[in-house]
Amino acid sequence: MPLDFQDHLRQFCFDTTVLLALLQTRYLQPRYHIPKHGNLHTLAWAYAENSWSQKHFVDMLRVTPRVFNFLLTLIENHPVFFNNSNTPQTPVEQQLAVTLYRLGHYGNAASLRSIARTAGVAEGSKEVEKCWIDERLGFRGTWREGWVMYDGTIVPLFRKPGLNGDAYFTRKSNYGLNLQV
Repeated sequence: MPLDFQDHLRQFCFDTTVLLALLQTRYLQPRYHIPKHGNLHTLAWAYAENSWSQKHFVDMLRVTPRVFNFLLTLIENHPVFFNNSNTPQTPVEQQLAVTLYRLGHYGNAASLRSIARTAGVAEGSKEVEKCWIDERLGFRGTWREGWVMYDGTIVPLFRKPGLNGDAYFTRKSNYGLNLQV
């Protein structure tokens, strides 16, 4: 049955009302401001404050704010976080955040330089790291002189791995693993 002029007019009015509502609403769900500036600590704490943005906290640190606080209470009084230096250590919560952030990343994003830049902290000294390893392991091998790689150096693979092979493709157009010692 063909529509008459009144049916067309009603449909036109309905369509116009729907389009006008869409234009005025723009977003069907409420919008929240998500902070995007600052360093790792500023963003993590901002994300932890609101329940709707805690998923961003988890994306950054791989734990919920509740788990983060629990871990913090377990480690904050450990002697390793205290020193007798004139230069105070970075607060324990920031050290934990940096550690969790680094553990949650891989590849070039987990390099010491990249993490330090993201977190707004110093990279530290590789010589200090070597001394720390020497003290803990009691090992002074040829790696100390630098022929063995450590800290994110790419070790090329013979061929593409069979399982999730594309994940091992490097920026140098080969397949490899980042070595972390």
